[in-house]
Amino acid sequence: MLRRRMAVSGLTVVCLAAAAAPALADTGFYVGATAGESLFHQDRADADAAIMDAFSANGITVVNGSSSLDKADRAFGGLVGYRVSNFSLEAGYVDLGKLNYKFNGRVPAVTTILANASLIAKAKGPTLALLGSLPLSPAWEVYARAGILFSKVTLTADTSISIPSRNQTASATASESANSVDPLIGVGIGWHVAKQVALRAEYTRFSNVGDKDKTGEINIDLFNLGVTYSFR
Repeated sequence: MLRRRMAVSGLTVVCLAAAAAPALADTGFYVGATAGESLFHQDRADADAAIMDAFSANGITVVNGSSSLDKADRAFGGLVGYRVSNFSLEAGYVDLGKLNYKFNGRVPAVTTILANASLIAKAKGPTLALLGSLPLSPAWEVYARAGILFSKVTLTADTSISIPSRNQTASATASESANSVDPLIGVGIGWHVAKQVALRAEYTRFSNVGDKDKTGEINIDLFNLGVTYSFR
């Protein structure tokens, strides 16, 4: 009899907790905003080789070069979605930030000649994705997404040759941009903190972002946090 009372009491506690927790959205529109960090999968040795080749193509031999590569940057975005049961369709916009590369070297000569170069790659654009969610409780869920990024990638290169002893510098700037449609996949976890408000933590991989011939292609990872508001 005591066990039965304990079981009934425990069941009552579970039911009351479920009733008190905010329920997951069933159907309706929602909007959201995200912010986090992007990671560009660029190898520094490949960038070094590209810069050395660019100088060499112009008859300049560079030695004793050093370089730095900053592959991470801030990222942010916004979204609007429509949810039916455990599936959602989302349209959004994401700015994935930039990759920043710098190179410094010396040209063999009687007098000191310095060679410098910088390369900045930016990626952003609209997204369209389908989400499938798996509820873990009345307040928590995990989800996976698959979709496409309509990317715009801009690549800007600056190079310069300088002779410090003569106070002489020659520089050049080149820029290339391209649009492409690139796949994306991701996973995340959502916490419905109130009836209409949910918090998210996500990881998304954008593959082969950019145009192979114009800007080159690169994989980009995105780690972000977000908040959504449901109109229901």
